[in-house]
Amino acid sequence: MKTLHIMRKINDPFALAAITDESGKWPTALLLIQDGVLTTEILPEETYVCHEDLSARGAESPYLSINYTGMARLITECGRVITW
Repeated sequence: MKTLHIMRKINDPFALAAITDESGKWPTALLLIQDGVLTTEILPEETYVCHEDLSARGAESPYLSINYTGMARLITECGRVITW
């Protein structure tokens, strides 16, 4: 069962530690939303950013940008969802 972590804040150390630890053990995906899209940390391979939040902040990201429909699909594909 894949876990989706949704991170709303920029560089949240507690969330990043938990996500990094879990991603080394189990299938894990990360979705960056709100100010989380501005994160500068090295993140798990399967990391996505909300296109609308990225655009609203005039930022760029090396991670796959998805829209709200893509976010809904990702949420339904994962067995667990944790929001930080």
